[in-house]
Amino acid sequence: MLNPIDLHYEWFGVLWLEEENHFPIIVGYWFSKERSEITQDAILSGFSTWTEIGDHSMIMRMYQSIRNKQKKQDWEKRTRLSLRTIFNSPWNEVSPGLYLIKSRDTYPLHVSAILKKKFWVWLEHTAVCETKEELQAFMQRVHEEHQMEISMKNTKPKFL
Repeated sequence: MLNPIDLHYEWFGVLWLEEENHFPIIVGYWFSKERSEITQDAILSGFSTWTEIGDHSMIMRMYQSIRNKQKKQDWEKRTRLSLRTIFNSPWNEVSPGLYLIKSRDTYPLHVSAILKKKFWVWLEHTAVCETKEELQAFMQRVHEEHQMEISMKNTKPKFL
């Protein structure tokens, strides 16, 4: 599965509780380069017993549930960046407006919608895009919500 933080496809493990007539409750999840590390991570998190399930469709549902919550949070969480940001490159060199910044040119990638105002810089939205179509959908959603002209910058987000 795609680890949305470091953008690598890795082993994914999820631990959940099941109760009758209720949707499973996810209590922990981990990504790792090796399958055995998932078990170690679960033990280090304080879990000692579980029943291992290899049902791909069940694990995919859990993964999708987690990713959907993360996507919602990425879209809704606005953050005003440090006051110093406005004095640093590239924000001291660009006009106020809405900018989309990609973390890299290859997929998967992170993309951020940054709103520069006269005295402030806001991180409006972020997303993990695995395909060009997902990036285009993010751009369209940003445009619909903000009704502003968008400028694309291909740069590493070292200033965020």
